[in-house]
Amino acid sequence: MEPWERVVKAMQHAVPDRVPLYEMHIPPKIAGVILGKDPSQVVLHNPEVFFKLAAERRVDLDRVNKQVADELVSLYVKLGIDWIRVVGAHTYVPREVRRLGEREWLVDGRLLVWSGETLWDPQMLWDASGVPDADSLLRYCRSAKPEVNPKVFDVLREVVKRVKGEFFLSFDADGTWGPIVSSPPLLKKVLVWVYKRPDVVEALIDYYTRIAIAYGEYAIDEGADAIQLCVDYGNKNGPWLSPQMFEKFVKPALARHVNAFKRKGAFVVLHSDGNIAPLLPHVVDAGVDAYQGIDVMAGMSLAEVKRKYGDRLCLVGNVDPRVIEFGTLDDVEREVDRCLREGGREGYVLSASANVSANTNARNFIYMIEYAKRKGIFSR
Repeated sequence: MEPWERVVKAMQHAVPDRVPLYEMHIPPKIAGVILGKDPSQVVLHNPEVFFKLAAERRVDLDRVNKQVADELVSLYVKLGIDWIRVVGAHTYVPREVRRLGEREWLVDGRLLVWSGETLWDPQMLWDASGVPDADSLLRYCRSAKPEVNPKVFDVLREVVKRVKGEFFLSFDADGTWGPIVSSPPLLKKVLVWVYKRPDVVEALIDYYTRIAIAYGEYAIDEGADAIQLCVDYGNKNGPWLSPQMFEKFVKPALARHVNAFKRKGAFVVLHSDGNIAPLLPHVVDAGVDAYQGIDVMAGMSLAEVKRKYGDRLCLVGNVDPRVIEFGTLDDVEREVDRCLREGGREGYVLSASANVSANTNARNFIYMIEYAKRKGIFSR
């Protein structure tokens, strides 16, 4: 069975030949081991390499994006992972790039910090002055027209040329909550505005939704099999919004995403960190095909989610990244066995919970994949 068919079987709640495999984000330290190169030479998920090239005025966007596609395909082919999350392409070269410290970069006047395998913008994280006042934001969101930058899909086009129909391909597009939760100052405002200025929250989510649907539909036309919504509806303590507030503000936008992408013939995947158990009835009702994450570190139970929603949701994930990072090979086996047992033969894709973006233990990660392929055999 080809990887594409294996994932589609799971999405359709049929039994594939073996458990399908997915990984959202393989970091450079692990990717380097698999690709046989120093992590500092890996371009995929590694903005520092791009910044170094930009600082030396050696950036050729087409070559960089082609290398990203090369590494992405090579990683998943070598590992035998069935589902590839295709990243957005680099779309422009910064005018000014300077290294300020071991992990600090000044990029077009903004301080960026590469830490924990993630690029952080401290100003975006903590500076509330960058968030417009409610009335200004309302006017902007109601008048702005989304425009799609076709260059965003350069990596997708390259991957589609190579493995379309062989591997299952997804692309990210979300406007329901992801852009809000990605900016803590904006998130803080929104959590107040849901009570004091609901009109602003509705307009903001509508604006982001229009953008996401435009990009998602474009990605489907370019060859994506699924659109993944990276939303993080919660944290380790629970959802950001109560179920009632979620139903009022987010669920209608989620349903718009689902309907738009399904009309184009794609599957719809929801990725969320955090404990979002109280929100899952609304997620299911909105028509999402699959839920990726099932955040074990936030207390989410694969067995419980499977019992309640397994007949309507394909479940993806739940292997504890702490075990992948710090456990023995026996620990990894036990964790994979647990997920195979709780996920079942139908409607389940094995992956980390929610991903291994901050992990460094290549040996355990590779072993997880190899062991799952051996142990998760459903038919010959």
